[in-house]
Amino acid sequence: MPAYRAEASIGAAVRSVLAQTYRHWELIVVADDGVDYQALLPADRRLVLARTGACGSGPSAARNRGLDGARHPLVTFLDSDDVWYPDKLTILAPLARAHGIALGNTRFCEHPGPGYGANCWHDPVEGCHDWLFFARVSESLWPVYQRAVIGRTRFPECLRFAEDAVFTLSIMARHGGAYLYPRPLHEYRLRPESLSRSGDAVRRADEAYGWILSVLREGDRLSFPAETVDSAIAVFERRRALNRAFPASGMRYFQEFETGMRARRTRWGVAGDEAVRERLAEAGEPARYDRGGGGDGNGIG
Repeated sequence: MPAYRAEASIGAAVRSVLAQTYRHWELIVVADDGVDYQALLPADRRLVLARTGACGSGPSAARNRGLDGARHPLVTFLDSDDVWYPDKLTILAPLARAHGIALGNTRFCEHPGPGYGANCWHDPVEGCHDWLFFARVSESLWPVYQRAVIGRTRFPECLRFAEDAVFTLSIMARHGGAYLYPRPLHEYRLRPESLSRSGDAVRRADEAYGWILSVLREGDRLSFPAETVDSAIAVFERRRALNRAFPASGMRYFQEFETGMRARRTRWGVAGDEAVRERLAEAGEPARYDRGGGGDGNGIG
């Protein structure tokens, strides 16, 4: 769990881990702002506090620090402003042992509510899916991984946006996919101060996607297998097009924009929206596949 100016939200995030029905975990909280979060958190021997040794080095640096210190054969991540539902680890840990990577649906909700709320997938099919199935979702997915499946992959520390997509999708592409459990197990909280609500969010996302695309085109695979690089380029081209189309949608949240498109079950999502149609046409639609999996492990960190 990376922590940067997280005093207002980290208590709820950590309590959601303490409330898990699965008890065999260790939570590494990595402060990236010099704050001593110990006074804000409950006393529990399973909580480990660490620091990046800097201030504002970014979520990738904090996650990498935590990943390097994780001791268990299963690993997952939680941002300090989100929460888990109590049975997340009970459900996903056995699935990750069996399939290598497992994730549940995500619930997006405005916090504090009431306000916008929707699931990432409206009516998903449970089971193993190819990595391109998950690549069609632009939001953070945060699966439970077997540590061996992650290998030496780390978050790209030069990125402050879409770094999680590069990390997650490159691992899924190497592994062949992941197992999806259809019920929401993770609550992604949309706050007034969220990154996606900032005035320059679209610009920053566009710059991040531009960097990813330039690196992939120049021959650095960013941990993607060689045979998937062309597909990865198509994925991030599509995400860039979606990001550029979002301001014209008139919607408040990008999550609402994207999940609304999928719920309408149309090729372009928002029928009659020429701005969306043009932006998506620039990149085209990546193919969808099914199936994948395999692996072993137990414990979580």
